[in-house]
Amino acid sequence: MFDWIQCFNDVTAIIFVVASSSYNRVIREVNQTNRLQEAPNLFESIWNNWWLRTISVILFLNKQDLLAEKVLAGKSKIEDYFPEFACYTTPEDATPEPGEDPRVTRAKYCIGDEFLRISTASGDGRHYCYPHFTCAEDTENIRRVFNDCHDMIRRMRLRQYELL
Repeated sequence: MFDWIQCFNDVTAIIFVVASSSYNRVIREVNQTNRLQEAPNLFESIWNNWWLRTISVILFLNKQDLLAEKVLAGKSKIEDYFPEFACYTTPEDATPEPGEDPRVTRAKYCIGDEFLRISTASGDGRHYCYPHFTCAEDTENIRRVFNDCHDMIRRMRLRQYELL
């Protein structure tokens, strides 16, 4: 499928960015494919690729500010595009932002759980997914990337010496 992907087998991590607010948008080149339906498909193909089986992924669920605006406006409902959202329950361990509306928390965790479901399905522990809810104005992104890379390198070394 991706002949060039084997060039990435020596990288430490992949940064995968998802526009969480694009649940009601289609891909420009393929006018009938929903952007937020295509993103997990692409993520899954990367996550399960043989060449990348030990490469961890830093997952940025981006545009949380725009997602919140859409959810709160109620004009474009997620369940119109993703029927499974209607019966989705926010996980008990979800940590909403201070003052965040529960509808927004539910929406962002529903989207994030789709990617986490993919990353935990293999269960082999050879690579990890580090999800983060972000927006363009979030200046803490680089700190998150640094912390995640530090954790990945630590895990790689522990695995190298068979301590993990």
